[in-house]
Amino acid sequence: MSHSITAPAKQVVALFNASDDTVDMVQRMLDASGFNCLVGCHFADLRRGSVDFARYLGKHEPEVVIFDISPPYMENWQFFKTLRNDGAMEGRGLILTTTNKERLDETVGADSGAFEIVGKPYDLDQIKTAIQAALSRARQPEVSPFSL
Repeated sequence: MSHSITAPAKQVVALFNASDDTVDMVQRMLDASGFNCLVGCHFADLRRGSVDFARYLGKHEPEVVIFDISPPYMENWQFFKTLRNDGAMEGRGLILTTTNKERLDETVGADSGAFEIVGKPYDLDQIKTAIQAALSRARQPEVSPFSL
């Protein structure tokens, strides 16, 4: 009797980031962890309107969306809040990253909830853990922890 074992479908994670180096690093970590990481969409492309956010999410159906907030922090934070509140985000997990959490928190006047990533393996482990938590939250809708 033979049993066919099928690999579980990869969970899709969308990454919107300003830094190609950070995208590269996070993509490698996600791929190695069994996630399908969508790349190729920079935060700046969303800001310019060259990528339609809702259409992008609808086409790729990521379970988790990672936004990297880089300088200029206030401008990017305001834009992030617009995207976060878009109906296309409903039911999706959300993770924020930045390379300078202290500066981001200072700019927004509160704890941004962002993970600081500077390329250390520990940072990537934190993101993996955050993705798992975001997947759980996305499957059990509740109040978003990012209500600043």
